[in-house]
Amino acid sequence: MHKSTCHTTGIPGLEAVTILSDRTFPRHTHDEFGFGPIVQGGQESWSGRGSVEASFGDVIAVNPGEVHDGVGYPGRPRLWHVVYLTPDLIARLTDFDVNRVEFKPVFGRSELNTVMTDAIRAVMSETPDVAEIEEALVHVIGLLRSEAGTPARRAQRHSYPVRQVLARIHDEASEPLSLASLAETAGLSRFQTLRLFKAEVGATPHAYLTQQRVKLAKALVSAGASLADAAVAAGFADQSHMTRAYGRQYGVSPGAYVRARAA
Repeated sequence: MHKSTCHTTGIPGLEAVTILSDRTFPRHTHDEFGFGPIVQGGQESWSGRGSVEASFGDVIAVNPGEVHDGVGYPGRPRLWHVVYLTPDLIARLTDFDVNRVEFKPVFGRSELNTVMTDAIRAVMSETPDVAEIEEALVHVIGLLRSEAGTPARRAQRHSYPVRQVLARIHDEASEPLSLASLAETAGLSRFQTLRLFKAEVGATPHAYLTQQRVKLAKALVSAGASLADAAVAAGFADQSHMTRAYGRQYGVSPGAYVRARAA
């Protein structure tokens, strides 16, 4: 089963979702920091620190650019709330330099869970109060600050061939990039490119390309483009193709995202 809700926050740089699902989400990345409590069930996930488990009472976290997934248990859906904060928003709310740190993927039961739950409650209010939400987020970030590790693993260097492929995907995400074309960019065979890229990035070139197209479509929609126009501009075959990829990656539909932003 799968149900999801995008919450209206009224704060630029802040998104919030609630998901009840037994789905497995493929490996992907976010441009934002994500934090949230699991309030029912649990999941396994792969992160920059390897495989981890999270269950009721834990707070899960993800860093910008960190490849991760979420393995659900069929018939046993987990329920979790997550807030996504851009580094710029965190910088505006605090003096915390998040560009030099990373957070571990799972925090056990602690004061953080209580404060995180309060922040989620403020975000999910029928009449969100911006001042209340910002105060709750400052409290959350203050607690997380003591748990931050350095240096950020996401800043680790990739090999030259992988850097070349990553750069091309980022620059030409909307173009029809084939594995053969990317292998030529890397200066390797297709098999060597596939194996090296997956080992260093955590996803195949095609999966990573799809992630970038979803992010591009999201940015276009945020800027006011229609879903159909955003799909084509981001390199998808059509709106349905984009919607499926978007839902697999974020757990919510692009339509729900648009409605939450417009509310």
